[in-house]
Amino acid sequence: MKEKILIHAVISFVILNIWTLYLFFDYYSEKDGIMHGLGLFLNFIYSVLFGVVLGGILLLIRLAFHFQKKSNPLQTNFLYLLCAMFNFNVFIIWLTSMSLHMIEVGSGRLEIFAFCSLLLSIIIFSDIYLHTFRTKNKIVTN
Repeated sequence: MKEKILIHAVISFVILNIWTLYLFFDYYSEKDGIMHGLGLFLNFIYSVLFGVVLGGILLLIRLAFHFQKKSNPLQTNFLYLLCAMFNFNVFIIWLTSMSLHMIEVGSGRLEIFAFCSLLLSIIIFSDIYLHTFRTKNKIVTN
């Protein structure tokens, strides 16, 4: 089970790298003008929204399986781990952009979504850790 999660983590890193490279080259292929960089910003906004919505849906599905006492198909799911890593990546990009003054503090909607992505990634990472790495090491006694 641990090997499966590690393989999913490596594949997730590759996908995140491809997405980051796409955004990088998409930014440099834009023509200089008045709205230069707006496409990159909108791609970032759409990525944040997609990550938060997908993470919320996956977390609700995970909670539904947990409360119904059914086996958890999301425990070693690739999409579950990818969503956690994607949301954490989005938060790091947002934090870096804020510290470099590339994005200014606005009305607060982007900040709320960025902190929601951090919260979702922490919850999903802790869920994966607690149910995969911690429970397998415990000794079951009857």
